Amino acid sequence: MWKVIRILALVAVVAATSTVGACALRIRHYDSALGKVKVGDSEAEVIAGLGKPSFREAADAPYLRYTGSACTAPCGERLWWEWPIAPGMEAWSVELGRDRKVLSTYHWVSP
Repeated sequence: MWKVIRILALVAVVAATSTVGACALRIRHYDSALGKVKVGDSEAEVIAGLGKPSFREAADAPYLRYTGSACTAPCGERLWWEWPIAPGMEAWSVELGRDRKVLSTYHWVSP
């Protein structure tokens, strides 16, 4: 019986460690990829670097989880990548103009 409990405990520790490690790698990826995004890059270049966004904020439908201001002109859309384990705590965003080119980038961290 103790052998089964030890095996289950080991499996739980490995699963938790793997989850935390995968999340840390994702965060490092977002930080690194966002740092390479330049004003004027295309939407396709951004997505190639960061991956599929968690959310797309249209100018007429603000996504106010991280900021109190909506995407407004010249911003046509804001792309969001959220922290995988706890959305609402940390995110990375890229504002695109109506021409689908990067206007600005942000790294949001909740206090």
